[in-house]
Amino acid sequence: MSALDSGKNQRPADGRVDRGERCRPQRVLVVDDHELTQAGLRAVLAREDWVDSCLGAASVEAAWSIARRHHPQIVLLSTSVQGRPGLELCRAFREHMPYVKVMLMSNDGTVPASLARAHGAVGILPKQSPISGIVASVRRVAEGGRVFPKGAVAPDSVQLSRRELDVLRYLVSGLSNPEVAARLNLSRHTVKQHTSVVYRKLGVRNRAEAASRAQVLGLVA
Repeated sequence: MSALDSGKNQRPADGRVDRGERCRPQRVLVVDDHELTQAGLRAVLAREDWVDSCLGAASVEAAWSIARRHHPQIVLLSTSVQGRPGLELCRAFREHMPYVKVMLMSNDGTVPASLARAHGAVGILPKQSPISGIVASVRRVAEGGRVFPKGAVAPDSVQLSRRELDVLRYLVSGLSNPEVAARLNLSRHTVKQHTSVVYRKLGVRNRAEAASRAQVLGLVA
């Protein structure tokens, strides 16, 4: 992600929440390409006395630029932003701004907790949550906690073998089964079998659904 390379390991002097205090004033960044969702979350959080400011971004690039300028302590990040997986930005924060606490916002609750943690997220926030629940969850993270609601997280059951991952990535990139077979030095029948297993494990019916599901799960970039 070349647009995110600059600013590595930037850290302002006040960038980390002091857990000795219950909740210092927080700078929050909401990253969502749905205008109404973003505006609603910002309005709700801005009313809280422990929120110093609540910024918004509708793209990965804008979010990164704003984060570098304003150094938010908490980022509420949609799992998909203009067709790009939110986990991509989540990884960038973990690598370059580790003091930022990222909460992934999910529409359908299909992000496994283990995957979110692996990418550096400290919580999952279902967008369907009531306002009081959203505020409470964000505040808990501000105070140093982690929030992974059981009801919002699908079981960590999507386990693909290395070969299945290879097949999935080639299929998502647009290669046909014969082309995948040639790349992996497999028979077309074997590729077809792997494809069927991948579809079943992902709970999808076709290549388009597989691509969408794989992006949400962070299986493909």
